[in-house]
Amino acid sequence: GQGGIVLPAGALPDRIFRETGAETGSRMKALSACLSTLFLGLVGCAPQTVASPPEGATIISIVGAIHGQHRSSERYSLEVLRQAIVKFDPDIVMVELPPDRFGIASANFDQFGEVRESRADNFPELTDVVFPLRKDLGFEMIPVAAWTAVEKRLAADPGRAEDWSEYQAAIQQYGKALAGRSDDPAFIHSGAYDAAVKARQKTYERLFGDDLGSGGWRAINAAHLANINNALDRVKGQEKRVLILFGAAHKYKIVEGLEEREDVFLADSAPLFGK
Repeated sequence: GQGGIVLPAGALPDRIFRETGAETGSRMKALSACLSTLFLGLVGCAPQTVASPPEGATIISIVGAIHGQHRSSERYSLEVLRQAIVKFDPDIVMVELPPDRFGIASANFDQFGEVRESRADNFPELTDVVFPLRKDLGFEMIPVAAWTAVEKRLAADPGRAEDWSEYQAAIQQYGKALAGRSDDPAFIHSGAYDAAVKARQKTYERLFGDDLGSGGWRAINAAHLANINNALDRVKGQEKRVLILFGAAHKYKIVEGLEEREDVFLADSAPLFGK
C-alpha cells in the first residue's frame, strides 16, 4: 500500500539486524522487545517506511459522505466532516453535483448565502460544509457528477419480482455488515465498508444494469470517473491537493479507477477523522 510497510513475520528479525547492524548476541533481546511491542498492538520494532508522493503528483483524499445522515449522527456529524476537510487543507474539492446544478447552487450561495438548489439541498455536506468552507479556505470547487434522468420502477414490475427479492436479500446482507457503524467515519473509510458496498452493488448491477442503461451502477460510476479524470488532467503535474467528496457508496469505484493513474497519490482518508 501507500502507507506503512508491514514485513512478513518470518522476515522481521533479519531485516532488523541488517538495518541496525546489531550483533548476534543482541538478537534475542531485540526480538523480545519487538514481540512485546507487537503484543501491545503497536506497529513493530522496525522503523515504519512511509511512502511519499512522487514529484509532481496530485495528492488525493477520497471522502465518503452520508448525506442527510450527517445531520443526525454524532460520530460523523457535519462538524466532524468540516474538521476533516480543514485538516486535509485542499486546493480543490471535487463534488457530487453536475455542472449545471452546481452553477445554480454556486451563484445562489454567492448572492444569498444559501445554495437553494433542489438536488444540492439533499446534500448537507455541500450546503452546510463545503460551500461555506470555500470562502474560508479558498479552495476551488469542481462539479464532477454525471447524473442522468433515467429512472425505472423495477420494484413495481411483477415480472421482476424474483430479481427484486434477490436484490433485497443483498441489501439485508449489506445492512448486517453495517449494523451499528453505518455512520462511523473510521469504518466508512475502510476496506471492509467498500467490500460490503461492492457485494450489494454487484448484485444490483447484475440484475438491473441492462435495464437502467446509462443510469446503471457501472455506467454512472464510469461517467463520474470520466469527469474526475478530466478535471485531474487539467491540474496534472501541479502538485495540487484534491479532496473528492462523494456519497460513500461510490468511494470504492473512484479508488479503483484512480489506482490506474500514475500521476496521483491516493492518501488514506481515515486519519482525517482521527482524534
